[in-house]
Amino acid sequence: MHRSDFLVWHRRLAMLFAPLILLQALTGAVLLFREPLGRLLEVVPATGTVQPVDRLYAAAAATGKQVQRIHMPPEPGRTALVQLADASGQRSLAMIDPVSARVVRQGGLAQFPIEAALQLHYRLMAGTTGMVVIGLSGIVLLFMAGTGLAFWWPRKGRMRQSLAINPRMPSRVKLRHWHRSVGVVATVLIVSSAATGALIAGNDAIAAIFAPAPAGKVEPRPEPRSAPRPAPDAQSVAAGLQLAQALFPRAAVRDIRFAPGARMDVNLLAPERNALAVHVVTVDLAAMRIAQVMAAQDNPALWMKILPYHSGDEFGLAGRLVLLVEALVLIGLGVSGPLMWWQQRKLRK
Repeated sequence: MHRSDFLVWHRRLAMLFAPLILLQALTGAVLLFREPLGRLLEVVPATGTVQPVDRLYAAAAATGKQVQRIHMPPEPGRTALVQLADASGQRSLAMIDPVSARVVRQGGLAQFPIEAALQLHYRLMAGTTGMVVIGLSGIVLLFMAGTGLAFWWPRKGRMRQSLAINPRMPSRVKLRHWHRSVGVVATVLIVSSAATGALIAGNDAIAAIFAPAPAGKVEPRPEPRSAPRPAPDAQSVAAGLQLAQALFPRAAVRDIRFAPGARMDVNLLAPERNALAVHVVTVDLAAMRIAQVMAAQDNPALWMKILPYHSGDEFGLAGRLVLLVEALVLIGLGVSGPLMWWQQRKLRK
C-alpha cells in the first residue's frame, strides 16, 4: 500500500463515521462527570433518614408499572433511579426521593439526560443493533488512528519537525497541521478508548445475538398467559435483600434487578477489585433462598475488567480529566477533518 493510500482511507472513513465519533465523544464527556452532573440535574431530596429498599420498591410499584431495576442513591443527598415497564413492555424511568419514598420525577429518557447519554453512548438507543454499530465504530476509529499515523510517520530524525506548526502559513494549512499534530499526540489515548469500547460493545452484542442456553439446562414450559407470575411484594424484596447482604455484609448495594420468575439480582459494590466491580447475588424470592452467588473476584465478565479503565473511574479525577481532554481532541478532529475536506473540495473547483 502506498503512503497516499493511507490518507485516502483515512479521509473516507472520517467522512462516513465523523458524526458517530462526535456523538461518542460528546456523550463520553458527559458520562465522565455523570455524578456531579447528576447532582445538578436531580430534584434535591428531603433531609432525614433514608428509607429502606422495600419502601422505595413500594413507591415504584405504586406507579402501576413493573419494577425492573432500582439504582440506589450513589451517595447521601442523591435520589434513587428506577427503571419501569408498562404492560406493553415500554420502558420508562422514575426518580424517587429516598427520604420521603416519593416519586419526584417520572417519564422517558428526555427527562433523564444522563441516562439518555449513557444509552446513546453504549447502544445508540437501538438495542443489540446499536451495540453492533458502536463496536464497529470503535474498530473504525482504530483503523483511522492507524492510517493517520502511517501517513504521518516521518523519516528518521525528523520526528520533531514533522509535528511543527508554522504560524506564517495560510489558515487552511495551519488547520491541517493542527489536525495532524494533535491527532498524533493523542493517538495512544484514542487507541485505548477505541479498543476498550469496541471490546465492551462487541462482546455484549455477540452475547446478545448468540447467547446459548447453558449446557444441560432444561427450558421450562411457558406458563399460560392467563396466569402470569405476580410481582414480588415489598416484604419479600426486603427479606431477599437481607439474605444477599448477609453474604457480603460490608458491601454497599449498587442496584437491584428484578427478573421474571420471582428472581432478584442484587449487585453489591466491590471496590477491593476495582472502581466498578460488583458481587452479584441472585435470590429466588418464591422459595426465599440464595439461587446463585458470583463474587467480584470470580466474575469473568469482560466489562468488569475493562470498563473502569475505559471510563477513567479506576484513576479517579485525574483519569477522568485526561479522558475529557481526549474527548475534546476527538471533537476537534471530528470537526476539523470534514472542514479540511470541504476546503480542499472548494479549491478543486
